[in-house]
Amino acid sequence: MGKAPSSAALSHLSTLANGLTVFRGLLAVPLLLVLQWGWGWWAWWLLVCGAATDGVDGWLARCGGGGSPWGARLDPLCDKLLLLAPLLWLAGRSAGAIDAGISPIPTPLWAIWLLLAREFLVTEWRSRHPHGAPARWSGKLKTVTQFLCFGFLLWPGPAQALTAAAGGGLFWVALAMAWLSGIHYIKSSLP
Repeated sequence: MGKAPSSAALSHLSTLANGLTVFRGLLAVPLLLVLQWGWGWWAWWLLVCGAATDGVDGWLARCGGGGSPWGARLDPLCDKLLLLAPLLWLAGRSAGAIDAGISPIPTPLWAIWLLLAREFLVTEWRSRHPHGAPARWSGKLKTVTQFLCFGFLLWPGPAQALTAAAGGGLFWVALAMAWLSGIHYIKSSLP
């Protein structure tokens, strides 16, 4: 049997996990800028980096003893910040304000509004819990679907029409999953 990690090592893992979470949230600004400038590969790689940090920070937090209350609150917020960048870009394209040539799939503004509304409602609900409400499997699956959706939509390489169509289809799946997981979060807190 191996020696158990020291409390300093566990604390270091938790700090590293929180640092990756903050990094993911900060990626939203450059992601939005490169989308606006039409730098497709940069946008795609920034999104992939952000999505990877979401998995790695969770793994580090679990290895470090379950994470921190601060990390539990910050993680979903940083997910939303990073995913808000391509969502705003998509809204701008749908309104005709942006033509970066990355994705040919138009998305109705009402659908984008529904996704944003869900995110704000669940964020408000989670903020009412003193240590942040734990993430549920349905919320995690929704986040993975959103990352996949935007990964396909932002893909600037070969077969772009095919990947954009896949991303457009995943947008509707992500929207349905967002509302189903939102309802699940709220129902679970009712007496």
